[in-house]
Amino acid sequence: MQKPEASSITSSRNGGEGEVRAFLESLTGPSRGNVNWLVDKTLTVSVDDERVLSLRPRDDLPPHDNDIATLQWADEGYTITASAGRNVWVNGQNASSVSLRHGDMIEFGEKGPMSRYRLCDHSFPARHTFEDILSDAYAYTRTSRRPFAEKMSGALRDSGRRLASQTTILFRITVLATLLVIAGFGYLLYQNDRRLADSIEQESRKIEAVAVMLAQTREDALTPDDLVSLRDAFENQVLSTEQRLGTLEQRAGAPTRVIAASTRSVAFLQGAYGLRHVESGKILRHVLGPNGENQRTPFGQPWIEPDGTGEPAEFQFTGTGFLIAGVPLMATNRHVALPWTSGNREKALSDAGLEPEMLRLLAYLPDQTKPIEARLVRFSEAADLAILAVETSRVQDLGIPLADATSRVGEELYLLGYPTGLKALIAQAGPGFLEDLEAEGTLNFWSIASRLSAQSKIHPLASRGIVARTSGSAIVYDAETTTGGSGGPALNRRGEVVAISAAILPEFGGSNIGVPVSQLRALLGEVESQ
Repeated sequence: MQKPEASSITSSRNGGEGEVRAFLESLTGPSRGNVNWLVDKTLTVSVDDERVLSLRPRDDLPPHDNDIATLQWADEGYTITASAGRNVWVNGQNASSVSLRHGDMIEFGEKGPMSRYRLCDHSFPARHTFEDILSDAYAYTRTSRRPFAEKMSGALRDSGRRLASQTTILFRITVLATLLVIAGFGYLLYQNDRRLADSIEQESRKIEAVAVMLAQTREDALTPDDLVSLRDAFENQVLSTEQRLGTLEQRAGAPTRVIAASTRSVAFLQGAYGLRHVESGKILRHVLGPNGENQRTPFGQPWIEPDGTGEPAEFQFTGTGFLIAGVPLMATNRHVALPWTSGNREKALSDAGLEPEMLRLLAYLPDQTKPIEARLVRFSEAADLAILAVETSRVQDLGIPLADATSRVGEELYLLGYPTGLKALIAQAGPGFLEDLEAEGTLNFWSIASRLSAQSKIHPLASRGIVARTSGSAIVYDAETTTGGSGGPALNRRGEVVAISAAILPEFGGSNIGVPVSQLRALLGEVESQ
């Protein structure tokens, strides 16, 4: 705030010398924020071409073209009188002469400027109150003849400036502290909202990732509808896809010696993995209800959480593997030994903050009534291959030799495996086994395989095909198989492994892709060099 000029004080002749009766504070124009102190009894008000407001004692200078009004002190207040031919507005009203009251808004001329008139009780007001500043802003917006948007922006801008410069130090500190507190709360709310959004996003990713895993589990699991379909096939004497695959050996005339010699070394793989929450280090478990039952989400999916109190959530799968002659090792696909690596599952799990962990991996061999625990030894980064370790004493004198040469186009080969998993095994076991399952009402993923093994009803299916194309990374053939047959051996006429079944290409007339045995030999070399 400006101090009154010395000339204004000393020029006061009609009142007590140095007495400040009132002041005008410019709210618009180039002089915005300046204060003109009213000391003399009679003053002339001028506005130049730049809209700068100035006051002078009336007797100091002769009249000037820029003079717009005079101020005359009388009865404890000033009266403003417009000069001839000039316009002055007081509180929005055009006035030729009017007695001013404390707080009046005066607009000098068509284009301003606008000032606020205040009495100051013959002393210099050091500061303005918060109420005064807001009152000025309100009066300005109410009385100004400018466009609404322009006067609103001006009022806000001027009020902010005055609050920052014309209020007491204590008030400014209080306002600053309040703003800091509000900013602090705003930051905390922002961080909390961000954490909540991250939590919701991660939970959404977790649900999406779990749904992807469950989709694979449903492919390998048995449902009551599956049993009904199998029973209908038996009753109607119709061979299902699973049974048809089992009879291809006889229909195609595949050499009995090759099939018989290799069957005992081809294993039905059954496994389950869980998901560990990376942040907490806990494995996802089922959330239990009041009666101990597994709860489900509103979307019908199993409700699993790191803090669940039920059993670990299992994501089940099946596949095929085969023993390698001369070593107590089993070969299969990487996507069988590490089922979460197929497709985009691994990325979905990582984005959801989850880490897969194998819970159980069993290998069922024909003619053996108990499963063998299997353990991943090594997998290939370049090819869809993995090697499992099994108990040496259980696999003595078993294994299929690996071919030395690559297959040629047109060569006949024989594919062994467990396509469609448990469904094919139940179909092969016959209607009696199916009737027992229906009578017991159990479809447990683990107990069905255990019962099949105990009754010596686990045997691979065989199919014949012709090699259509070969390369260093893949062999394409038309031997029939489907999901669950991955990891099975493709044999030549000498009973040697020439490829490992890896993928199905139904869009190309049922063609399938196998990984050449040379890739398996390279992976075995890595294991032996460990």
